[in-house]
Amino acid sequence: MREDFFKKFNIPVSCEVNNTIFKKLFYENSTMNKVDKEIFQKNIDKIIWLYSFKEDTINIRPYKDEVRDYEEVAIIKVLLLNDTKIKRISEIIQKTIPYPLILLFHYEDKVLFNAAHKRNNKADENKNTVEEFIYTDWISLLKLSDREEKFIESMNIKGFSFSNFYKFYCDALDRINIFNASKYQSDFEALNIKGVVKVKAIVDEIEKLDVEILKLKSKIKHEVQFNKKVEMNIEIKKNASRRKQLIQVLNN
Repeated sequence: MREDFFKKFNIPVSCEVNNTIFKKLFYENSTMNKVDKEIFQKNIDKIIWLYSFKEDTINIRPYKDEVRDYEEVAIIKVLLLNDTKIKRISEIIQKTIPYPLILLFHYEDKVLFNAAHKRNNKADENKNTVEEFIYTDWISLLKLSDREEKFIESMNIKGFSFSNFYKFYCDALDRINIFNASKYQSDFEALNIKGVVKVKAIVDEIEKLDVEILKLKSKIKHEVQFNKKVEMNIEIKKNASRRKQLIQVLNN
């Protein structure tokens, strides 16, 4: 990984941990089945606890309400043997470690970010419920695009809220969501003006339309009835038109 990558985050030395998290911890503290264990064995080289943001390592207060208990935030790097099974690996790690995490997957020259809010499990105080998982695309560190450069620069924690750990973590997620939207509108400032909530809702709808279009295209290949093919083509065009409209909203 490029040496200057983490320098752009401006993380204080006091937050550095750099400890290996052994796979055994996940085997013993999560409900992993045989398939999950094989995924860890075949896909993960090493898991490293890079940084820990705590009240005694950085000047940020813990946050607690009826829903969340954010006493600290951690950045964990996952060194991969191949770039598959990312979503399952992130689900296991996020569910096993109770703190809000920024997972940084690393394969060859590429990195991918994952984050997810966590809330208290009312049925079991010892467990957390992981909310929506958010991922970036793979980012090649050897050849960053303009929008990727802007995203990495935006992860400078000096621009985050230091009010409490919930707001601090929200700022990280907001930047990931804006980066994901920049696939369709590369002006970060314009996206921020529109508001993260609105931008994310639009991007979510675009991605749902993409999934639906792919499903219809797959079905149409195997459909033998002409009238049904026509219906599916009409639906594809309708979804494509709606997708175009949503991208225009992001760009206006």
